Amino acid sequence: LFEYFGAVVYQPLNPYEMKRGKIPRWMYDMWSLPNLAIPLSYFCIGVALQLLRTPLIVYFIEDLSASPADVNVLFTVMAVPWCFKVLYGFLSDCIPIGGLRRKPYFMFGWVVYVGCNLILAVTPYPSIRMCIFLVFLQTAGYMLADVMTDALIVERSQYEPLEQRGTMQSMGYIIRFFGSTVGATIGALVYNKDSWDVYLPINLIFFLNAAFPLFFLLPVVPFLMEIETECEARDFMTQCRDLFHTAQLRAVWQPMTFVYVYNALQLTNAAWMNFLVEGLGFTAWMIGLVSIAGSIMSWLGIMTYKNFFFGSNWRTVYFWCTTLASAIAIAQTLLVFGINRRWGISDIWFSMGDDVLVEFVIAVQFLPMCIMYLGLCPEGSEGTTYAMLTTFSNLAGTIAFDISTALTEVWDVSSEAIENGNYDGVWKLSVLCGIMGPIPLLLLGLIPKNKEDQVELQKDTKRHLWGGIIFIAVTILSLFITFAESIWEVWYEDGEHSDGEASYADGANGDDVGDNARRLVSRRLKRLMTGH
Repeated sequence: LFEYFGAVVYQPLNPYEMKRGKIPRWMYDMWSLPNLAIPLSYFCIGVALQLLRTPLIVYFIEDLSASPADVNVLFTVMAVPWCFKVLYGFLSDCIPIGGLRRKPYFMFGWVVYVGCNLILAVTPYPSIRMCIFLVFLQTAGYMLADVMTDALIVERSQYEPLEQRGTMQSMGYIIRFFGSTVGATIGALVYNKDSWDVYLPINLIFFLNAAFPLFFLLPVVPFLMEIETECEARDFMTQCRDLFHTAQLRAVWQPMTFVYVYNALQLTNAAWMNFLVEGLGFTAWMIGLVSIAGSIMSWLGIMTYKNFFFGSNWRTVYFWCTTLASAIAIAQTLLVFGINRRWGISDIWFSMGDDVLVEFVIAVQFLPMCIMYLGLCPEGSEGTTYAMLTTFSNLAGTIAFDISTALTEVWDVSSEAIENGNYDGVWKLSVLCGIMGPIPLLLLGLIPKNKEDQVELQKDTKRHLWGGIIFIAVTILSLFITFAESIWEVWYEDGEHSDGEASYADGANGDDVGDNARRLVSRRLKRLMTGH
């Protein structure tokens, strides 16, 4: 693949020479032909995360007259495959195909994704069950590809100089966030049936979803080069043992303790979306604009960190970003009390500024921990270890979602109260969430200051048994809670609505219920999909 007209265009990867410092020049160029599939994969993952979300919910509610149970199953099957990331890492580390650990699974994941979308595209009116089944498969497919893409980046990052480590990964996430912006924009525009008379049929949207990887990514996959490993393929039990040994290292369990506590206490006002729609009269299109603006600012936040704060102290970045996010959360009370209108700022513009600033700040602090994860992945277990660390972080976000939802019982933030102009619970919840956010900063000393400090921490090779046990136990327990919660939601909703309850589209309050469903779906999906 790399010899044309008798000339070698790209020097093949030789792990033995690379260990001695003889690294091909194209290695650090994300846009070189052997690497090109990696940034394109990140872009397609970003698009996949966002493009179908709004059109699918609208199609289910308005075109298929789906019941609440059906919509609940839909967002469950879109979230559950995120729980499988560690299994995908195990699969690729333990069972190479043709001597390759990443590329075959990478290609298989995208082929599954494209195939599912094309089947839905050629079906005139996909049914509810068909959509649910194929959406589950396609989500599992691009999750498999996502884990392989991360592993490819981790393997390449091991050869970056320490001061530049994380550069390639930062670029990958910039591209992924840009893809999310593109997907969110397309999804909001092409199926906006409520506001516009011109829109694409759902079949073309499925085809558009398949077209990105089909025409941009898959043609360059044959040129993707995988770094060979000097480690032999491990069996499942050996991989589990090595993973447990890794978790016992102080360099792993200590910073990950902070990551888990921090993410679990980054709470959001679960009633905020209801307040915007039922209290301030925001339309679906206005909510979509805020979402698009948030995606754009997340992308800009990632680029800001890479270009201006890449060498900054991680603790400093976390301190100031958390403080700003807390202040912005508390500032939501200005919108609740209508103070922004006294200043001549409309509700939509103030809300957009509030939300996009939060997304920007969160994005700035997103990369430091991703860079930290790179240094924790041992050779031969890159796929499993990186997937485990990011899953551990993401699962803490699901705990934050559950805590945020439980807090809605403290004050009255019901739809009835908001519709009647009673916003006391809304502003109190915003203040509480803003106060809770900075509390984990008390544990900020658990994370390294920077990459050099992380290297010093890794010199402590003493294994701490209970540190590893607690780390693994929390991971398994959080994974079980998330998975069980999703299954329970499906069965609970199915039992509650199986006795002939009307669909979203029926009855006098059908539109209100449909709007509530979209908001609920958006919040619940966000608990995993905004993660790594």
